[in-house]
Amino acid sequence: MPEHLIILFCVIPLVAGLVSVALVNQPRLARLLGVVSFSSTLVLAVGMAVHIYRAGGAVLVSQLGGWPAPFGISIVCDSLSALLLAASSMVALASFIHSFGSLAPETERRYFHPLIQLLMFGVNLSFLTGDLFNLFVGFEIMLMASYALLSIGATHRQLTQAYKYVLLNVLASTLFLMGAGMTYGMFGTLNIAHLAQIVADANAGGPPLPTGFPALAVLMLLVFGLKGAFFPLWFWLPDTYYTVPIAIGGLFAGMLTKVGVYAVARTFLLIFAAGDDVRLMIGGLIAVSAVFTMFLGVLGAVSHHEIRRILSVHVISQVGYMVFGIAVGILATGGETINGISLAAFGLAGCVFYMIQHMVVKCALFLCCGLMERMGGSDDLDKIGGLVRRAPWLGVLFFIAAMSLVGLPPLSGFFGKLTIIQAGWGVPGLWVLSLFGLATGVLTLLSMLKIWSYGFWNPMPDAAADFTPTPHRQLKAGYVGAAMLVVVALGLGFAAEPVYQVAFVAGEQLVDPTAYISAVLGPDAWAGDETPLPAQAPGAATAAAPHVEATP
Repeated sequence: MPEHLIILFCVIPLVAGLVSVALVNQPRLARLLGVVSFSSTLVLAVGMAVHIYRAGGAVLVSQLGGWPAPFGISIVCDSLSALLLAASSMVALASFIHSFGSLAPETERRYFHPLIQLLMFGVNLSFLTGDLFNLFVGFEIMLMASYALLSIGATHRQLTQAYKYVLLNVLASTLFLMGAGMTYGMFGTLNIAHLAQIVADANAGGPPLPTGFPALAVLMLLVFGLKGAFFPLWFWLPDTYYTVPIAIGGLFAGMLTKVGVYAVARTFLLIFAAGDDVRLMIGGLIAVSAVFTMFLGVLGAVSHHEIRRILSVHVISQVGYMVFGIAVGILATGGETINGISLAAFGLAGCVFYMIQHMVVKCALFLCCGLMERMGGSDDLDKIGGLVRRAPWLGVLFFIAAMSLVGLPPLSGFFGKLTIIQAGWGVPGLWVLSLFGLATGVLTLLSMLKIWSYGFWNPMPDAAADFTPTPHRQLKAGYVGAAMLVVVALGLGFAAEPVYQVAFVAGEQLVDPTAYISAVLGPDAWAGDETPLPAQAPGAATAAAPHVEATP
């Protein structure tokens, strides 16, 4: 049964990580194990996404140990989780392959292989867990691995930035644990489906939410906003990603902030943006954050002249579009529809699609940056040039990835931005965000053209005339990793419709959590139903939860 396979997303990287410890001095075997691990989760994630869509938006649930929710640990895979798992596995596989030719042998032996597997274990668990405490656990596994990867080269620059990164994330984790404790104190549960049911009952006229609920919602927004690099909590990111080896930087840029965005989309749509007053307050905060995250982030990118810094700051700017989509999902009310889909679900579908395409495109740009450094000797735009003659295929890969980030039709970024901006026009007051979204796209184009013109089109400066580029035969793994992601990005653009169909299901399930609640808690636990949950013994049903079709 497919629901029993969900746990493999956690088991595969965990086992691979433990085995990689024994292979630390055998890099070829560790590389083979890593490719098998990431390829397996990629195939499994794509298969899950297809199965869920064909089953009408089924929500697959595995109750660990047979203990029923909300008492046990629920592992849940729906359309949103499946899409993000597929994108993260693709990014991990490409970055891992790229590292074969870019990572120094001594760095690779510093437990790079176990750490990257444990990082993926934490990411996958975060996307799959059905309760807040194990979301915290997934975050911590991911962050502890990222702490070690951030300082794996042991350079002064890395350690300086790692200190700030560790300090801020330890603070965020402390606040997260406090928020989880407050949530349990208020509701007596940390199960996301159970919390969503309680909130739905309150919205339907049942027992009111606790007095401290608005403060709890703001606290959790602070926690997830710091991890997702929302304005004004982004200050840790620009000076972090550019210091690490480029394969690790691409992995971080493509994946880590999306876990924070996912946590906001999952928990606030289902739980923390409940009640009109809290919804308007949280939605307003998220909308304001989206404006500044988009626009100030792209201004920072335009002002820099090093490729790594430009790409790192662009991570912030593009997160703003995702936050914009979440704001639409929270603030859209009434019966407005676009193409027969509610405005809220439409905006959230755009957010989901933009998340997965950005994971792929941003990682591809970082990997191309690594190749540019090997061919040009630097990432400083004043010190490189003429790469279109030295490496024409690299120029093609970079240009496609850059225009996908900009959103040039018919590439993948266009469809994500179009959906989010179109949804923003339909929500009162959010048309301003749509305007800033368009302006951000123009400035993104300028920053990408700056990299292209300086790095590829302009003649090589005299200072770089004596530099000997790395032979192409030593860059094969780097080209393979970057090309894989560019091909996927092209696929997301030219075959956007089937992916969008799954994304629309994900958006509808975030707006209407009935299917999620029913799959986790049982078919009798409909939102708004005040009847108590049926008593179940450990090992009873729910080990294979029923498939529930998404509400149209």
